[in-house]
Amino acid sequence: MKITIIILALFHSVLFADQDPVPPKYNIQQKILCAGDTMDLGNKAIKFNKIVSDSRCPNGVTCIWAGEVKVLIEFYENGEFKGDKVITGSNISLGQNEVVSGTDISIAEFFNVKGLNIKGVVVSPYPQANEKISADEYSVNLEISERVETD
Repeated sequence: MKITIIILALFHSVLFADQDPVPPKYNIQQKILCAGDTMDLGNKAIKFNKIVSDSRCPNGVTCIWAGEVKVLIEFYENGEFKGDKVITGSNISLGQNEVVSGTDISIAEFFNVKGLNIKGVVVSPYPQANEKISADEYSVNLEISERVETD
């Protein structure tokens, strides 16, 4: 019985030894952007430039390939262009919207900071059978997380 208690105590201490005493905190911001709109993050900014391509399988159509959507995002710091990135998502349908896969896409390299990620991108509208979406109809719901340093 004593050996069992000792083994359990050792297992418990090993299991929790490497864990942070306080979990990290994140500042999460979300905004819906139309083409050309900017999301401000203090002295940083993220701009939805355009939809590069949209081959998602429309509602009402049976497709062999699910398709994908590519979104061009630009990054600015203190008004200065820092670079851009094309985010590609597969066809993960949530209602009428498309969730771009590959969440937790690091964008820290554009701002020289750690813990800055794109947590989610939802592209609207979702394609419908026999309907063309014009460039000005698209919007992107962008969710950004930034790790906050704690004392």
